[in-house]
Formats: sequence, C-alpha cells, structure tokens
Amino acid sequence: MTSYTQRYISGDHEGVWADLRRLGAVPDALVEDCAAVAAQTMHRVAGHVARLAEQLTDLGLVSSGTLLTPPTARDRAELAVLANEIGAMPIALDACLRYVGGVWFAGDCPALDECYVSADQYSVAGVLSDPLVLPDTEYLRYSWDEYREQLEDDPELAEEGFVFDFAPDELHKANISGSTHDVSLAQTVADPVIHGVSGRPGITLVDYLRLSISWGSMPGWSFKADHAPVALAGLRVHPDF
Repeated sequence: MTSYTQRYISGDHEGVWADLRRLGAVPDALVEDCAAVAAQTMHRVAGHVARLAEQLTDLGLVSSGTLLTPPTARDRAELAVLANEIGAMPIALDACLRYVGGVWFAGDCPALDECYVSADQYSVAGVLSDPLVLPDTEYLRYSWDEYREQLEDDPELAEEGFVFDFAPDELHKANISGSTHDVSLAQTVADPVIHGVSGRPGITLVDYLRLSISWGSMPGWSFKADHAPVALAGLRVHPDF
C-alpha cells in the first residue's frame, strides 16, 4: 500500500490531507507517516512565509508584532516536553510550530489597505483582511501554563480540555476589540479545526494556511475579491502544499 507521504510527494496534497482528517484520532501505526506529511507541508509553508515576509516588507508593512520568529532547536526540544505534559498534540500544529514558527503579518501597510494604528480598517478597506498570524512554541508554553493555573482555581475546566488561543481573530488583528482563533488540543488528530475564524466554520489548520497563502497572507479579501488592492496580486500564488 502506498504511504500517505509517497502520495503527498507525488502531488496528491489535498487528497492526502482529506484522508488524514477522516482518520479522526490518528492510530499509532500511522503517526510516523502522518508526521512526515505534516513536515513536508510545513516546510513548504515556511518557504512561502519567508517569501511573503520579504515582499510585505518591500511594500511597507510595519508589523504590530515580531514579523517572524523562526523555530530553534531549543523550541523543538520544548515541543516534545509540551506534548508530554499536554498529553496530545494535533500533528499539523506540531509541525507548524516545529518548522514555521511565529508569524505576525498584522500591522500597517497602506499599499494593501491594512491598518492597525494608522487608521480604522473598516473605514479604509470595508473588510477585515485577516493577515496571517501564527504562534511560536514560547507562546504555546505561556498559554499552557496559564491554563494549568486556571485549572487549579477551577477544576471543572478539565472537562473542556486545553483550548489553545492559536491567534488573535480578525478584529484583534485590526486593533479592534475581538476574540481569538482557537485550537482544541484534546486529541492527536492530523489537522485540527481552527475555531472562531469568521465566515469559515470548520476550517482546519492546513486549509486555512492554503487559503491564506493563496491570498497573499490576507484571506479576508476573498470576501471582497473585486475590491482587493492591486498590490495584493503580486503576493498571491497557488499553494503547493
């Protein structure tokens, strides 16, 4: 039987991820194969992120955070510790933290009608562009430790399990009071759902990354494609993962 990794390398990117999602909790016998697919995927995502960081900087983006926080060997060691403490880690999320690291494309970029402190996003663009923001391992550690402290005060939180506040939502990314994009770490699934993404119920991490990369890291413009900034076209590519 052809492995998922072999199929993925041969170009069946969407088909492989669809099959991996259907597994639910990944059986132990398939974890290594699934992790290899996730590694292939996130290496490609990391390449796109590096390209976009350079292009966005050239367009004048002033990030409201740290533009990129590449993962280190120390981060990868910490991930192993965290996975043991948490008890489960979605495989695509582990690979994203392991190979992509922190990304913060939220900020001000007039060429892309992106606003944080310079102006009101709605007034300028009429849409929330949802710039790509991804967490790093350090933030996962912070979030997990905070959850454990809360658990000491309210043991009933254990019934829900650890929900990782993966990224700010579209509103927060535009400096408007909002919420978060969340990932449940309750079981070792291949590709976890990101909860709280406006207009995209049930979207998974890999599909969200595909969408974001295909829209030059600003997927909110897909809701108002006819009015997207001209400069955005130069950032858009068909995702190869």
